[in-house]
Amino acid sequence: MRGTARLRHTLRPRSRLRELRNRRAYLRLAGARALRAFASSYPEAFFVELGANDGEQHDPLRELILSHRRWRGIMVEPVPFVFERLRRNYGDLDRVALENVAIADRVGELPFFHLAEARAAERATLPSWYDGIGSFDREAVLAHERDIPDIAERLVETRVPCLTFEALLERHGRPNVDLLLIDTEGYDWEIVSRLDLSAPRPRMIVYEHYHLEREDRAAARARLRDHGYEILEEGMDTFCLDVAEPDRLTRAWRRIEPAAPAVSSADEERA
Repeated sequence: MRGTARLRHTLRPRSRLRELRNRRAYLRLAGARALRAFASSYPEAFFVELGANDGEQHDPLRELILSHRRWRGIMVEPVPFVFERLRRNYGDLDRVALENVAIADRVGELPFFHLAEARAAERATLPSWYDGIGSFDREAVLAHERDIPDIAERLVETRVPCLTFEALLERHGRPNVDLLLIDTEGYDWEIVSRLDLSAPRPRMIVYEHYHLEREDRAAARARLRDHGYEILEEGMDTFCLDVAEPDRLTRAWRRIEPAAPAVSSADEERA
């Protein structure tokens, strides 16, 4: 997720050797281990990724999608120029459907705030997660001013088509979703709060808690726990597994411990 990407970005090495060492460190993170354990147990998974960006940069599912040829899924990205990159990266993969929409509380069209496409010459001066910033909340985008001082000048408002999560699934034949990944710049709780968690439901849910208010972060954990999920927070993300089935995946999950502390924007403001 882009949240994890930001954590990694702060540690980005200059040499290839150090980059490889960081890659090994990333693979030891609990989140990466949980996703690999999931993939081992679900060779024919159906996944949905909300806030997929271009499906390549800092995407924790990319290697799994490409290496597990029986995986199918839906990738959602609302920002038009980022979606075009997603189309280039996955358009030839007929087992993955691409949607240039935002997930909201209604079907229709809403204003969406994101950053203007950066010129190639200036990309080196911007955070690697620059393209991942987008929200229905203008202030949520502007909150990145510390890292992007001229962010107000880069802000773009675009009216985007919107679907509810249920309408998204309806459009694609109501598949049973095994893995749901949410990276929506603070809208994550709004999506989690509206999920139908009656069976069948996603075996694993991953969402970014970094931008959530303290009360919403707690509410998300509580709702998922109430429906039988166990919770693991690491870095900027929360990983949730339905443990009703005492199978190999549940056993593997319970051996995983966070390799990094959970952090949030509220934590950083207090620091």
